[in-house]
Amino acid sequence: MTVDEKRRQKMLARKRKSHAARKPVPQQPRNAQPLPPAPLLPIHAALATKNLFAKGIGMLALARKLPDGQVAMATFVVDVYCLGVKRARSGILSADEWAAFAQRLDLEAIDPGCLRKLIEGAVAYARDLGFAPHADYARAAALFGNIDAATCAQRYTYGKDDKPLYVSGPEDTPAQSRHILETLTRRLGTKGFHFLTAGDPQHAGLSGEVTGPLTVCSYEITDQPIPDAAFDRLPAEVQERINALYPKVLKSRPREALAEVRVLIEQYPDIAQLYNYLYAACHNMGEHAEAARVREETVQRFPDYLFGRIAWAEDCLSRGETARIAEIFEHKLDLRLLYPDRVRFHLSEVLGFQSILARYFHAQGKQELAQKSYDLMCEIDPKHPSTRLVRSTLHPSRLGRWLREKLLRP
Repeated sequence: MTVDEKRRQKMLARKRKSHAARKPVPQQPRNAQPLPPAPLLPIHAALATKNLFAKGIGMLALARKLPDGQVAMATFVVDVYCLGVKRARSGILSADEWAAFAQRLDLEAIDPGCLRKLIEGAVAYARDLGFAPHADYARAAALFGNIDAATCAQRYTYGKDDKPLYVSGPEDTPAQSRHILETLTRRLGTKGFHFLTAGDPQHAGLSGEVTGPLTVCSYEITDQPIPDAAFDRLPAEVQERINALYPKVLKSRPREALAEVRVLIEQYPDIAQLYNYLYAACHNMGEHAEAARVREETVQRFPDYLFGRIAWAEDCLSRGETARIAEIFEHKLDLRLLYPDRVRFHLSEVLGFQSILARYFHAQGKQELAQKSYDLMCEIDPKHPSTRLVRSTLHPSRLGRWLREKLLRP
């Protein structure tokens, strides 16, 4: 470095120091502003996810009114089956922001004493298993103030079927799952807990040291027809006729199959499967506007129909609206969470669902999670069109990458 350059660097350093001395102290962000003591603030609302103990995980929120009309809030994402408080947050919202937040999450009112009792009970249960609450839990829990949990007569039982149940969430990495399962195994033994994952124990990240006869709470993947009450009530000949339509609607330009599906829908309008066939036939005929109309009608008539949700998610992916995927599946990116009463899924359901998840995670930059979905698809059917589609997305060939770059280049 020359002498002139050294002099210039020293001058710049003095200038930066001078500016820093004159720079005003920045204001604290809204969620870091000190709050008045909680007992001095009236309770504005106490809310909880509906049917929390049936779902296993959900949100609880406490709000207190500030003198200026704003709302001090604390939220807790609570796993009542195993992990306790997974996330905690506190801050200040305007009254309108709080109202929009509460409405968006569709929460129900809960007694403040019961809210505190439920949360602290979940934390104690998880601590006993070896899991600490979220790092921001203490700060958020300070808003409890003088709320007395002893006033709540409700009794809360944590775990599932008398044992902890760890549900491998969509954002859990294999390393995180492995740590949780090994912690549970050290504390309770291999038969002392359940866990839920969409595959065998290896997909949960189990190490070689934890290969005993774990009790796996999972779902079965089958190629046999899944019972459906409405479909099963149909005459046998009608069932055979509908089943025979499946390969026909998948063909290019299935004009005859399209006409037959429409006739069957007029006769049997309560069979969700027929609307799925109608959507596929319209799509393969190139009638995209009609296919979109059928998709919307399917979701409205059969909101719990998995293939209707998958078609909706496919449309969102094609238009780059990846943020809507979690909403379509109620933020439950696991089939057993989405359908807790089912223990068996058809392989086409699993492949379709995992295909959506893999591309969703890929778009979100969560490649490890995308790979988990793809690995499961490969185990089920590595040559299935859905598996091949995900493979080309996650692991494009050199030619595929070149074409994609050419197409996306402005």
